[in-house]
Order: sequence, then C-alpha cells, then structure tokens
Amino acid sequence: MTKRGLGPVERGGTTLPFGKGAVAGGFVFLSGVDGAVDDHGDPVSGVGAQTELALDRLRRYLIEGGSTLDDIVKVVWYVADRAYLADFFAAREPWLRRESPALVGERSFASTLVITGLATEQMLVEVDCISYAGQ
Repeated sequence: MTKRGLGPVERGGTTLPFGKGAVAGGFVFLSGVDGAVDDHGDPVSGVGAQTELALDRLRRYLIEGGSTLDDIVKVVWYVADRAYLADFFAAREPWLRRESPALVGERSFASTLVITGLATEQMLVEVDCISYAGQ
C-alpha cells in the first residue's frame, strides 16, 4: 500500500505545520478541516459561516484526493460548545442537501461531538472525514 499526502495547509502565504490529509488503501483521510480564511488564517465569524467554509474546503480536499462527498464513509463533526449546535445544524443541513442529497438520505456516516475547545478560541467548528476513493 502506498500513502500519498495531499500537501500542507497554506494560509496567508504561510505553510502551516500540518497537512490537508492523505490517501491510502483506496481511502481519503482528512482531519482538522476548519472554517479559517485562506488569505490570513483567521476563522470567519460565526458558527454558520465556519460550518459552510469548512464544508466547502472538505469538498475541495476530497476532490484533490480523488473522491467526492457522495463517497464519504465517516465524518466526525466537532463543535466547540453545545450552545452552537442549533446554528451548526442550521448551516450544515441545507449545505448537505444542496451538495450531496444522497449522503443526507443515508445518514450512516456521522458523529457530532461537542468538545471544550478547538485549536483557537475563535474556531467553533472542525471536521474529520474518511471517504472512499477506489483502488
């Protein structure tokens, strides 16, 4: 089995010390997909905006790895506070219905975790994902 990295995350002209993910064994593994702006690295304001940006980035990284949203087999959604869940779901559900209706209909793929904090106080949402990319 050969593992292929998807390359480093770059924000504001700086290469960060972590990568987008990797492809191995016919799967794409993404972790730490967030709602930070590429230009300067600060998260956008609000749970809804961070959720949509993280999902847009997730889709882009999956494509880079040779997969699609419809091929997702596991997603873990991290939300920084239980108080943000309603806004998170209000942003996530329409985005998923629009971008991957088959995934929404299946619902066998996801866990939502509320955690005490992400990498920075401004980060409210983060996503880990495993998707099938084929052989």
